[in-house]
Amino acid sequence: MDFGSRSIRSAGLGSGSIEVTLPSRLRELTGLPCRITLRDGLRPEIVLVPDLRAARQALQSLWTRLAAALDLPQGALPLAETGIALRPDAAPTRLSWTDGLLLAAPPPHAPEATARLLRAMGVPAATQAGVSAELGEACAAAFAFAATGLVPCPEDQEACDIAAAALAGAGLAPVQGAEDAGCDAFWAAATPPLRRLRDLHLDLAATPSRHAALRRAWRQGVALELTGD
Repeated sequence: MDFGSRSIRSAGLGSGSIEVTLPSRLRELTGLPCRITLRDGLRPEIVLVPDLRAARQALQSLWTRLAAALDLPQGALPLAETGIALRPDAAPTRLSWTDGLLLAAPPPHAPEATARLLRAMGVPAATQAGVSAELGEACAAAFAFAATGLVPCPEDQEACDIAAAALAGAGLAPVQGAEDAGCDAFWAAATPPLRRLRDLHLDLAATPSRHAALRRAWRQGVALELTGD
């Protein structure tokens, strides 16, 4: 990831204080301790490596909580399956370090960050729960919706609307105001809708015709809203 050139500045001759002005896209890393490495040679480089242990621990904790809510085996966060970027990007299946840092900070947390993280974690969680690969992303979007009431990205609208209808039919509702994804009360509220949507997608995987019917009904409903007919 190339951010162009930046100048090294000193606070004063002999002071030992050096500053590097970083791009605005790295603003979320403000205040993080960094390890500094000098790569010597014909083209010397100074490498700054931020300490992201707090973010990693927050991501692992979120995965552990999600796995427990879905009755999955406990284990390490499957980073190899999700992938991770510095910031949220266009791939909803990738985690981001900056979202992890937001979760590592004291609450309240932005529900949008929790929704994005659960959307990414939801794909391997759905696979471990036995949901078919064809429904993995829809199930992941439904998990994020169940725990936050938010649609993680525009292309998840259909899956989240289907999830909302399924929860309403079961007398359940998504969690609102997910501002502390680490507290017991949040997961006590999120577990019933998460399990209901896990079971829904297991059933849809076993009966593809039902899933096709739900998708047709959703498209017809959208068309009706757009045309008013």
